[in-house]
Amino acid sequence: MAKRQKRQKKEFESLIPEIKSEERRLAGQLADARAEAERIQRDAETEAAARLRAARASLPRLVAAERESRFQGLQREAAASARVEEKRTQQMEDAAAGAMDEAVTYVVSLVWPEKRT
Repeated sequence: MAKRQKRQKKEFESLIPEIKSEERRLAGQLADARAEAERIQRDAETEAAARLRAARASLPRLVAAERESRFQGLQREAAASARVEEKRTQQMEDAAAGAMDEAVTYVVSLVWPEKRT
């Protein structure tokens, strides 16, 4: 039994350098992975900041384009409304002119009953 324990102890002792070597290798890989993750995060933050600056820079142009688009839409609506109102005004003027002719004829007929036209 003592022989067996010695053999097991010797086997364990022979594994210790391998385990320590593997631990160092894994620690190195972990450090490399952490460094890569930090680099990726820095790159992402830099890119996000650049995109944010670009978006902020383009915002006035977008607002101006939207304002112009809405202004043109309002101008079209105003022009259409003006055409409708001009037509309505013309109809009212035509109706008033016709009524004026009738009114003049009626007044003349009251003043000069013999002058009916």
